[in-house]
Amino acid sequence: MKAIWTNGLLAALALISPDTTWASDTSGPWKFGDIVVEQAWARLVPGAARTGAVYLTIHNKSGQDDLLLAVDSPAAGTTAIHKTEVKDGVARMEPLPVGVPIPSHGEVVMRPGAMHIMLTKVSAERTAEGKLPVTMVFQEAGTMEFEVPIVPLGSADPAETHQKH
Repeated sequence: MKAIWTNGLLAALALISPDTTWASDTSGPWKFGDIVVEQAWARLVPGAARTGAVYLTIHNKSGQDDLLLAVDSPAAGTTAIHKTEVKDGVARMEPLPVGVPIPSHGEVVMRPGAMHIMLTKVSAERTAEGKLPVTMVFQEAGTMEFEVPIVPLGSADPAETHQKH
């Protein structure tokens, strides 16, 4: 079954996981208990396509595994975690099942050409160099909300640029 995480699922999960943190620093990294999200950025396709992707790194600094249950953005009609795989020279995106494991003292990296948060029906109001609100629901850590910077189409991966310094 292919999973698309919608606002309804997110609302249901929020009832299970009532702890919510509003991250006030819009430049990241964002820390919520032992979960740290950093190197977050979004790229939106301009025009009628109204699609985009969010890339980031999630660190679990706790001694307990966690599970990313849902990701949402009020600026998008739907969100889903996708993984890009190349088979026989053809790149293909597939949605991942609900729940991305975040291992204890480990990390999950979402980058172009690999795992990412896929956005569809993105609000036409969102533009490059703006911010994109994102909500993540973790099984153990709870709910975390923050704003991801939107970079212009065609610009380099800011995380790679940062790592080269």
